[in-house]
Amino acid sequence: MNILLVNQFFPPDVAATGQLLADLADGLVRRGHEVHVLCSQRAYGGGGEMFPAESSRNGAHVHRVSATGFGRSGFVGRIVDYLSFYILATRRAMRLGRMDACVCLTTPPFIALVGCLLRRRRRTKLILWTMDLYPEIAAALGALKANSRLYRRLADVARRVYQAADAVISLGEVMTDRLRHAGARKDRISTVHNWVPGESVSYHPSKDSSTVTLLYSGNLGLGHELETALQAVAKLTDAKNLRVRFVGNGKLRARLQTMVQEMKLTNVEFAPPCPLSELSANLASGDIHLVSQRPGTEGLLVPSKLYGVLAAGRAVLYIGPDDTEAARIVRQSGAGQCVPPGDAAGAADALREMLADADARRRMGAAAREYYESHFGRDRSVGRIIDAVEATVCPGREAVA
Repeated sequence: MNILLVNQFFPPDVAATGQLLADLADGLVRRGHEVHVLCSQRAYGGGGEMFPAESSRNGAHVHRVSATGFGRSGFVGRIVDYLSFYILATRRAMRLGRMDACVCLTTPPFIALVGCLLRRRRRTKLILWTMDLYPEIAAALGALKANSRLYRRLADVARRVYQAADAVISLGEVMTDRLRHAGARKDRISTVHNWVPGESVSYHPSKDSSTVTLLYSGNLGLGHELETALQAVAKLTDAKNLRVRFVGNGKLRARLQTMVQEMKLTNVEFAPPCPLSELSANLASGDIHLVSQRPGTEGLLVPSKLYGVLAAGRAVLYIGPDDTEAARIVRQSGAGQCVPPGDAAGAADALREMLADADARRRMGAAAREYYESHFGRDRSVGRIIDAVEATVCPGREAVA
């Protein structure tokens, strides 16, 4: 089959969605399919870097369009990047040969409209791989009013896309419920969890140390609830062995740095994003990992960093709403503790317990790794997505073991 994969970012770009898509592309090629990737020449972080317009990667044909590259720093620039990619990607997709299937992610939002056009014009099957739900996530983060005319129009667009899609890939059961309420057909949804890109994280049992590191590694975006964690750290004035590290960039970084200064926290530090090649060592450096989610985002996203933490075999402190995929995974795996957002005292108590018991942290870490191996992983999830693609194009085709 000829299969087109559409996403704004793709390796060597560092965006997580692109890294996951690359694993899917590799799997499709191994199954014998001809794979084309449609993405941007510009990098996730913006700037002057441009990737080649045409290239190949592990047997996949990569087509990049010269969209703008303002990056993630400003709202207007991001919208311009989105619009330019919509236009140029649509034009490029129509110039490619006929595709049997088109797999669209959600970066940028509603890029699946390209797949809808191919479906209508060329009878290409559309598979929507939902990393985030729009416009709901925009409203949850305050970028859009939920009762506005624009929100209603975008929700109608999303509903039409869901109904047009021949298959929808969801990241978890909570997201699956939200997709059904948003208009996706239940019989077309496959629930497939994310994984560690490239299975690049190895398990290294934690070692005894006089210092315990609380690590947050990933995007410091608005969808995460990190203020409660800092407030909890401020309460642990007697925890002389606690070190806190935030590794990553995002809109919350400046706010968190201001909070650290105002609270006069001397045990908190910030570091730049970690490249995929160093991810395993970076995650192994943490004794307790912070995973968070902001209230109102239940089912709209799943923090992908959780899978890396599980694979690394480290204890988890989850701060966020209870009815989320992340909370369910932490509870079911026994990998750590869950605390409601805003409960700084509860988070401080949880941290104090984990700081005081190295054996408990090791048990949580071992449980985390065991759960990742038995429930998640690249080969398992990629295989399920490929099965969904093949079954959509060729109904009745048996899944490949």
